[in-house]
Amino acid sequence: MSTVNLDTFFNNHDNLLNKVFGRLTVIEFDDWYPKLKQSRWKCLCTCGNEAIVLGNNLKRGIAKSCGCLQKEKASEANIVHGGRGTPLYALWKGMRQRCNDKENKSYGGRGIKICKSWNDFALFREWAVLSGYKPGLSIDRINPNKNYCPSNCQWLTRGENAAKGNYQRSLDEFKIH
Repeated sequence: MSTVNLDTFFNNHDNLLNKVFGRLTVIEFDDWYPKLKQSRWKCLCTCGNEAIVLGNNLKRGIAKSCGCLQKEKASEANIVHGGRGTPLYALWKGMRQRCNDKENKSYGGRGIKICKSWNDFALFREWAVLSGYKPGLSIDRINPNKNYCPSNCQWLTRGENAAKGNYQRSLDEFKIH
């Protein structure tokens, strides 16, 4: 730590003592780095933690907390719908990947889409529960040439879905010949 004459320092630089930046209140001058022309300040966060922060980061709004704010935002992003890691979420994610993949000739490459409301997992989950979803069931498009939407989807066992697909393929072959 360099020895700094605080009276001289504050004549030439901003005194940030007791100022509030986001969740941080500056409680003490920590150090000055002449080569970098940077000051460091000890701050108290509203969560109770202390942090040493560069003065420029405080003044520019880059530092707003001890790090707790970023952790909260990351946590909220992961709990928005609470479905991550569930079988229904995996099914929804797979449905979206198939439809968004233009290389997938059976779905996205064929123009099969998902209705706008189902881009929100919470809305999809609400429909799923109200229409009989249970773990182990798979989503089926009633008309395989139409999009994924509430009026064109139902829940089937994997076996029922496979049998339906086989039946549909045999119908398509019959139409060709």
